[in-house]
Amino acid sequence: MKRRRLSGDEHALWKRVTRDVSPMKKRASSEEGPPGVNIGETTREAMTPTEAAKPRGRAKQKAAPAKSAPARKPRAPSAFEGGDPALDKRARRGRISIDRVIDLHGMTQVAAQVALASFLERAQADHCRCVLVITGKGSAIEREPFEERAPRGVIRRRFQEWIDEEPLRSLVARASPAAPKDGGAGAFYVFLKKKNARL
Repeated sequence: MKRRRLSGDEHALWKRVTRDVSPMKKRASSEEGPPGVNIGETTREAMTPTEAAKPRGRAKQKAAPAKSAPARKPRAPSAFEGGDPALDKRARRGRISIDRVIDLHGMTQVAAQVALASFLERAQADHCRCVLVITGKGSAIEREPFEERAPRGVIRRRFQEWIDEEPLRSLVARASPAAPKDGGAGAFYVFLKKKNARL
């Protein structure tokens, strides 16, 4: 395609526009880059070794390792699971004497809990080994210890909760249902730890 020549008017206009324009000076040799590389290139190949070593942009920080949750202190076993199971048989056969007895039957829950705590603390202080706690049997449908469906026998159901919580758990080595001659389903043997024994 042939280039069109400027008309007289266009040529005069072009001269007027470009009359104040001066040609660019040639760059100094110090500004010239290495052969084959144009000034202004930003590729890593065009950078000097020092510049190439610099990281571009903000460096990604290493994520700090997640802190593990503190280990939970293992829960002490229930008083009905701890201690020596052989104590149950010996107490049932009368080979371990019952040092003291407390009857919680007929008390309110608050009064029974306070009385039980005071009783066990005094018994341990006096170096008692085995005590008998009478809670009452509850209703006829309550066959298992601490059956929640029983409408009566609240003290009996709450007894295990109380001895499995502090401060009573630190006093009790083991607990078990009593033999029929000692109250059966309505009573429990409580074997106490020695005073100042480690938990």
